[in-house]
Amino acid sequence: MLLRLTFKNAMNRARDYAAYLIACVAAIVVYFCFISIETDPVLTHLKTAGERLIFGGTIGVARIIILLFVIFFLAYANLFFVKKRKQEIGILSVIGVTKLQISFLFFGESLIIGLIAILIGLLLGVFLSKLFAMLLLRMMGIAVAMPFLISWKAIRQTTGTFGFLFLMIGFLNSTLIFRYRLVDLLHPTRMAKKMKHPTGWTYLWGTIGIALIAGGYYLAEKIFTLMPMMERQFGYEADLFYLLAILLFEIIGTLAFFQSYIQIWLQFERRWKRLYYRGTHLLSVSNLSYRFRKNAKTLWMITILSAVTITAIGSTAMIYTYGQSQLKQNIPADLIYTQLQKSDVEALMARYHVTPKSKTVIDYKIIAGNFKLNSPLLQDGYQQNGATTVISLSQYNQMMASQFDRPATHLEPQEAVAIVDMPLTMLKIPRSKALKPVQRDHTPLNLYQSGLTHLEVIRVRKLFPNGPAIYFESIQNMVVVADAQYQRIQADVTDQIHTVNLTKKDQQNKPFMAALLKYTQTAKKQAYLVTEKGKRIDHYRLTIKKPHQTGDTRNEVLIKKPNQALANANFGFYLYIMILIALIFMLATGSIIMLKQLSEAQEEILQYQTLKKIGMSMAEIKHSIYFQILMIFLLPIILGTLHAIFAIRLLSLFLDNPGLQLVYIVCGIFIMIYLMFYLLTAKIYNRIVNRPLYEDTHY
Repeated sequence: MLLRLTFKNAMNRARDYAAYLIACVAAIVVYFCFISIETDPVLTHLKTAGERLIFGGTIGVARIIILLFVIFFLAYANLFFVKKRKQEIGILSVIGVTKLQISFLFFGESLIIGLIAILIGLLLGVFLSKLFAMLLLRMMGIAVAMPFLISWKAIRQTTGTFGFLFLMIGFLNSTLIFRYRLVDLLHPTRMAKKMKHPTGWTYLWGTIGIALIAGGYYLAEKIFTLMPMMERQFGYEADLFYLLAILLFEIIGTLAFFQSYIQIWLQFERRWKRLYYRGTHLLSVSNLSYRFRKNAKTLWMITILSAVTITAIGSTAMIYTYGQSQLKQNIPADLIYTQLQKSDVEALMARYHVTPKSKTVIDYKIIAGNFKLNSPLLQDGYQQNGATTVISLSQYNQMMASQFDRPATHLEPQEAVAIVDMPLTMLKIPRSKALKPVQRDHTPLNLYQSGLTHLEVIRVRKLFPNGPAIYFESIQNMVVVADAQYQRIQADVTDQIHTVNLTKKDQQNKPFMAALLKYTQTAKKQAYLVTEKGKRIDHYRLTIKKPHQTGDTRNEVLIKKPNQALANANFGFYLYIMILIALIFMLATGSIIMLKQLSEAQEEILQYQTLKKIGMSMAEIKHSIYFQILMIFLLPIILGTLHAIFAIRLLSLFLDNPGLQLVYIVCGIFIMIYLMFYLLTAKIYNRIVNRPLYEDTHY
C-alpha cells in the first residue's frame, strides 16, 4: 500500500516537478555528452595544424563545475518541496501514518523522480551525443565524419554519479520529516502578509546597498585611474584588494538592494497616490512588497548566479573575438618568411607549382635606441632601451594599406611613429590630474648614431607590418621614420621579410600546406640576434650558429591557415564548454524562481477568490499576476546583466577593447531564455489562482 501511495504521489505531482525534472535532465544530458567526448575515438585523436587536441583536463573541470552546481540545485529544490508539503505530512501523521513510513514515502518519491530523470537524460544523451559532437566540431571549424556510437562508459559513469546524488537527496528528504512537530506541520509558519512600512534601518540598509553597487561600478570604470594611485601608495599587492573590493561591493550591495531598497521604492509608490490607486496597482504593490520580503535572499542568489553566468560566457565570447583579431594582427598574410628561409620556402612553392597571388618584400634595420612612454598602469612607464627595429615610412604605409586597409601616415623629417606590442588602453591619457599623462606628443626618440637629426615620437600605434611574431622576441617595439632619415641610418643589422598572399586554390593545396607546416617544424636554419656590449653603445649582429651567450630568436616562417585552424579549434572548444555550462546554470536558476512562485500560488488561491467575490474581473487579476511575476523575474536579470556588463567591460580594457557584438548577442539570448521562464510561470500561476468562482481548484 505504501509503495502504491509513493508511486501515485510521484505521478500526481508530475507538474510540480516539471521544471525541476527539466533542469535535472539537461544536466544529465550535458554530463553524459562531456564523458562521451572524452571517450569518443574520433574526438580523442583529433589533430589540427599538426598538433593533437587534448580535451580531457578542461572537460573534467567542466564536469566538476556541473556536479557542484547540480548538488546545490538538488538540495535547494528538494528542501523547498518538503517545506511546501508540510501540511500534507501533518495530515498523514494525523491519520496514523508513522514518521518512518512518511520518510520512506518521500525517499521513494525522490528515487522515482531521480530514476525518471536518469532514464530520460540517458536516452536523450545517447541520441544527442552525435549532435553535440558535430556541434563541437562545427564550432572548432574541423570537418570530420562522426559515426553514431554508444559510449557504455558514459552510461555507467553518468548512472552511477547521478544515481548516488539522487540517493543522497532522497536520504536528506527522509531525515527532514523527523525535524518537524505535528502542530507545526498542521499550522505551518507563514510570513505575515500585512503591510509593513520601511523602518529607519530599512532606509539605511537600502541606501548603503545602492551606494555599494554604484561604488563598485565606479571602481570598475575608473580602474586605470584609481588602481595606479593605490599601487604607488601601497605597492602592487593593492591590486588584489582593489578587485576584491569591487566584488564584495556588488555582492553585499545586491543583497541590500533586495532586502531593503525595493521596500523603499514600493513605499514611494504607495505615497504616489495617482499611480497607487490606478487599476490593480494597489494589489500589485502590496503583493510585491510581500514577495520581495519573502524571496529577498533567493533573488539575491539568482542575481549573483546570473551575473556569474553572463560574465563567464560573455567573457569567453569576447576572448574569442579578441583571439580572432589578434590572429589577423599577428599573421596578416597567408605566408610570411625571413630572408634566411627564402630559398627553401620558394623551392617548396616551385615543387608544388604554387604561384603567389601577390608578393611583397620589405627591409628593416636594427640599431641601438631609446624612448619612454608614461603609462598610468606602469610606475616606471613603458620604456624601450636597446635594440630597436626601424622601418621606412613608405614601406610602412604600403604594408598598412595592403594588410590592414589603413590610410597613409605623413611624417616630417624629425617625426617618428612608435609601434608597441601592448594594449593601447594601458597608454590612454587618464582624466585624473593626480596621474602623469602619456607623452604621446613630442616624446624624445634617441637612435644612437652620429649625424641623425633629433627625432620625436608623435604617435603610438599597435599594428606591426607583417605582425610582431616575425621580429626578434626581445624587440617588442618598432619605430617608423621618414624615408630620408631611414637612408641615413647605418645599422648594425639589415634584414628582409617576404610576404606572400596565395590564391584560394593554393590555400586548399593540402600537400603543399602539409609540406610547408612540416618545414616550419623541422627547419634547421635559425637566426640569432647577438648583443655585443660596448663602452657607450651596444652593437648587434645576426648569426645562424647558436651563440655561446644568450641570443634572441624569432619565428622564421609564419603560415596563416594552420595557425587560424588551431586558434579556431581552441576558441571554439572553450566557447562550446561555456555555452553548455551556462545553459545548465540558466535552466537551474530559472527553475528555482519558477518553483518558488508556483508554490506561493497555492497560498494565494483564497485571496484571489475573495477578490473575485468583491467584483474584480479575471482579466484584471491576470494583468496583476503577469505584472508581479514580471518584476520578480526582471529585476534579478537586469541587475545581474548590469553586474556582468561592468565585469566584461573591465576585462575588455585589458584586451584593448575588442568588439563586444558577440557579447551583446549572448546577453540577449540569456534574457530571452529567462523571458520564456517568465511567460511559462505567469501562465501556470494564473491558471492556478485565476479560475472561475466556485470551480474546484487543483494543481
